[in-house]
Amino acid sequence: SEMTKTVEISGEGGPLGIHVVPFFSSLSGRMLGLFIRGIEENSRSRRDGLFHENECIVKINHVDLTDKTFAQAQDIFRQAMKFQSVMLEVLPPYNREQYEKSAIAPLYVLDNEEGVPKTKVPPPVHPKPALKMMNLSGVSSLETGVQATVQQAKSPNLPHLGRKLSSPSLSPLMGFGNKRNAKKIKIDLKKGPEGLGFTVVTRDSSVHGPGPIFVKNILPKGAAVKDGRLQSGDRILEVNGRDITGRTQEELVAMLRSTKQGETVCLIVARQEEAFLPREL
Repeated sequence: SEMTKTVEISGEGGPLGIHVVPFFSSLSGRMLGLFIRGIEENSRSRRDGLFHENECIVKINHVDLTDKTFAQAQDIFRQAMKFQSVMLEVLPPYNREQYEKSAIAPLYVLDNEEGVPKTKVPPPVHPKPALKMMNLSGVSSLETGVQATVQQAKSPNLPHLGRKLSSPSLSPLMGFGNKRNAKKIKIDLKKGPEGLGFTVVTRDSSVHGPGPIFVKNILPKGAAVKDGRLQSGDRILEVNGRDITGRTQEELVAMLRSTKQGETVCLIVARQEEAFLPREL
């Protein structure tokens, strides 16, 4: 790809000394690869100049990491390192936005008048089932918690996903129907140079309109991780006093992105207490 560079390394030179977290697209929520969060001093990667912070590994030995789980991507990396030569496709930070757009471009052809795909498309191609990446464990386990991914709905028929509410994989999110168990929290985030620092996800829109929107991930950098109150799994109710019920995920993202650096976003979120109880016990 013109947007990535190829890095060839030897699998025999010992540990690389890099720390990776999942690279989720900020546009679609899809897993696109491994984000290099840090490089250890005096490591092989630092010494040989193999990688830099904020780069993303998107292919390993020609295996595309798009829509793989974090655990699968790590396993592909481990297996590749058993070979003498390992080929990595690495995405520089300055090409990330363009790469994310290229990964979402094929999705727009699905939207016709009825909002129903004209042809059957396997679920990973569609951004909405990214609900399976839901991580309720919060900020502290960003790197390990993503491995506990929830299996996506099995039906390859996209229009049916919105009706599979009885699926146990969706149960942590379904508890929001019982308002008594959810508490509302007001969180003010000041947008700095690294942005607000979280991603959102929703389930498929139904005949009743767009579904609820949840916080999917707290990113390693940004206002959310510095503030510390926002958690994965929080349902977003209001942005700057505007009720977002019935709004699409794209509308919400546009509202958040319109906030200028230095301005404060006021969020009202609902947190389902019962969903967290098993973890605490």
